[in-house]
Amino acid sequence: MAERAPELEQAALMPLSEIIASPIVEPGGGDRIARVKDVVVRMLEGRYPQVVGLVSRASGRDFFIPIARVGELAPGGVRLSSGAVDMQRFNRRDGELLLVNDVLDRQVIDVKGTRVVRVNDLYLSRMGGVYRVVALDTGGQAIARRLMPGGLRARFRGRSLIDWREVEYLASDTPTVRLRTGHLQLRKLRPQQLARILSGLSRQEGAEILSSLDEEQAADTLEEMSTEQQAHFLSALPVEQAADLIEEMEPDEAADILAKVPAVHAEALLQEMEEDESIAVRQLLTYDPDSAGGAMTNNVFRIGPEQPVSDALRMFEESEDTPDFAYYFFVVDDAGTLHGVLSLRQVLVAPPPALVREVMTREPETVAPDAAPQDVAEAIAEYNLLAIPVVDEGNQFLGAITVDDVLDRLLKESWRRGRSRTFGG
Repeated sequence: MAERAPELEQAALMPLSEIIASPIVEPGGGDRIARVKDVVVRMLEGRYPQVVGLVSRASGRDFFIPIARVGELAPGGVRLSSGAVDMQRFNRRDGELLLVNDVLDRQVIDVKGTRVVRVNDLYLSRMGGVYRVVALDTGGQAIARRLMPGGLRARFRGRSLIDWREVEYLASDTPTVRLRTGHLQLRKLRPQQLARILSGLSRQEGAEILSSLDEEQAADTLEEMSTEQQAHFLSALPVEQAADLIEEMEPDEAADILAKVPAVHAEALLQEMEEDESIAVRQLLTYDPDSAGGAMTNNVFRIGPEQPVSDALRMFEESEDTPDFAYYFFVVDDAGTLHGVLSLRQVLVAPPPALVREVMTREPETVAPDAAPQDVAEAIAEYNLLAIPVVDEGNQFLGAITVDDVLDRLLKESWRRGRSRTFGG
C-alpha cells in the first residue's frame, strides 16, 4: 500500500465511485429529484481541489447544483440543504475539472514515486467545512469495487492511496479547459527522474511538462532520453521553443535528433536556431549517422600552434559555453589543418612562456569521417585515448569523437543515460 500523509489517516474518506449515480434527495430525506452524474472541483496548485458543485441528471437532462445547496455529500446519497433547486445548465469555468469525465481512468504523475499512474478511484473528504479531493487510488481492487453492486463492495476494501498533493495533473488531457498548472513539484526533480516520467506520457503530455521547465532543465531532461524519444517530444513543441532547447545541447546530439524528425520540420528548426549553432549542426547532418562523422562533435576547443599555452587555460576559464568534452585542445592552424593535440595536463604543467607547438602531442592518431564505429573504438582503445580527432584526406580538422560517443553507437545507447560526458584529470 502506498504511504499516506498523516491527514489522510485521520480523514473520513469517501470513494467517488460510491457517490456517482447516487440519488439526490430533498431536505429531510424526501423525494429523489436527480442522480449524481459528476463532481465539479476547482484546481488549486499545491492544495486539495475543492468541490464546487455536482453535475446532476434528471428527466433526460443535465443540470448543475452548487455545493452551497448540498447539505450532505456521502456515499450512497446526497441530501440537499434547500428544496429550491435552479435546474441551470452546467457551464464549466476556467480552472474547473469534472472528476469522472476528466480525471477518473486517466493518467496522472505520482511525483513522490516519480512514475505515471492510472486513477482507478478518487477519495473526497470534508475538511475545514468544505469538500475536497484528498487522494486517488491506483490499485486494481478499486476497479473491482466500481464493478460490484453496493452489497458486494465490502469484499474489495484494499486501497493503494496517493495523497493528491503529491500528484501532478496533466492539463493537456483537457485541452478545452484553461488550467493553471505550473508543475512546480516536477521542477524539483532531477533530469533522470523527469525523463523516466516522460517515458510514460504521450507526445502532447510530455511537451506540456517540458514547457513548464526552464530551458536548461528541459534540455538536461531530454539528454537523459533516447534519440527517438527526444524527437518524439520536441516535435510537439512550438518551433521556437524546440529550437531553443536544441541550442542547449551539444551539436552532435542536436544532429542525432534532427535526423529523426521529418526533413521539413528539421529545416524549420535549423532556420530558427542561432546561425553559428545551425551551421555546426548542418555540417554534422551531412555525414552518415553510423560513421565517425556522424558520431563526432565539432564543439571542441581549438587553439593555434603559435599561441602561448596560457591562452588555452584562459580559454578554458573564460568560456561561456564550455564543450562537454574539454580535456583536449585541438591544435589547428588558420587553414584548418590539424597539427597536434594539447591535453589539459600539458597545459597545467607547461612553463608560462611555452608555446603550444612546444608542448603539444604531435601527429596524433586520427580517423576519417567515413570510418566505422568499431574501427574508431579499436583506435581509441589501442592508444588509450579519451577522444580521437576526425580529419579529411587533406588533414583538415573536422571534429572529434569521445569515448562515450563511440560507445553510444556500439552499445546502441543501452546504458548511456545518466553518465557524465566530461573527462578530467
